[in-house]
Amino acid sequence: MHYYVLALIILIVGGGVVADVLHGYECFGKDPSTISDNTTKSVKCESYGPDDAAARAGAFCHGPNNAFPNNTYMEFGCGKCPNGTLNTCKSCAAWNGAENSNCNNYTNPTFSFSCYRGGAPVICSNSSLIKDIHCWGPVPTYKKNNLNLTECGCGTCAEQLVKDPDAGWSLSECRTCNYNNCNGAGGIVAVITPLLAMLYLLM
Repeated sequence: MHYYVLALIILIVGGGVVADVLHGYECFGKDPSTISDNTTKSVKCESYGPDDAAARAGAFCHGPNNAFPNNTYMEFGCGKCPNGTLNTCKSCAAWNGAENSNCNNYTNPTFSFSCYRGGAPVICSNSSLIKDIHCWGPVPTYKKNNLNLTECGCGTCAEQLVKDPDAGWSLSECRTCNYNNCNGAGGIVAVITPLLAMLYLLM
């Protein structure tokens, strides 16, 4: 439940009495036991100021800036972004003329990715959701020599066939894969290497 508190904190400063106003609000905080999902919980936060307006103006939440591709910053919490997190962290005002607690909502991370085309990797996107990362190329058992298919590229087989319906190959001859450079030699090695390492450990 969101909460909102205004209180007077009496501070003794140089023998005088100074009244600071406390503003209570909430931000999403990342559960430290989670790593790769979007589990968040609301946590209580406080900001202070010499008056109500100043206390509210100091109310911020922060979280990952997932418009920044390949972001490894994962912290959610109260206050502005920590030092040294330029671009990777994003702050938001928990008071914007009205109560705006939990403004640091989870957003899906974005990634840059490449696919092989004509034997070399090419950049397909600098900012894609993980569900939109696709490369296409011939199935491993493909024996023909249709350059339209062996060229490979970004996206899915179905999307490529829509772009070029007269390419001379069928969907059954094409394979879509879903990670960086997965349609070339580098993608094959990325799959085989951990399997070989596992077999070595089992021997």
